Amino acid sequence: MVKRSIANALGCLIILSVISGCSSMPKQIVVSAEPIEKPKLILPESDELDLRDVEWIILVKDNWEEKWAELEKSGEALAFFAVTDSGYESLGLNYSDLRAFIQQQDAIITAYKSYYQESEDAFDEANAEAEEDFEEQAKKSEKGFFGRLLD
Repeated sequence: MVKRSIANALGCLIILSVISGCSSMPKQIVVSAEPIEKPKLILPESDELDLRDVEWIILVKDNWEEKWAELEKSGEALAFFAVTDSGYESLGLNYSDLRAFIQQQDAIITAYKSYYQESEDAFDEANAEAEEDFEEQAKKSEKGFFGRLLD
């Protein structure tokens, strides 16, 4: 009989602890989501390149005197720059290298613009999802314990 009363008491204690554990309200987890603001990339617009005309006069042994006389008649101040054929070739290659470098820089700038636009879109999407989750959690917390059990 004593064994039976101890078993009944233990059974009642277990049942009471299970019932009281289920009836207590669990702590609510509060989720706070704030939109992430990312700094904007501000790049100045570049000016359009407007090159001035340059007149090239090629002086060789055969036309030196003739061209010199024409230039003296013009009355302009004269300066001569001499370039060998290999120097002229190097000058052309340098311009070609500059053109390639400018194209590379243009590709880099385009990649940066694309990256920032895509990341801005991703941030906006993530912020919208976080806002929806926050609103959903707020609605659930308003329902109370039994309202959440029914969901």
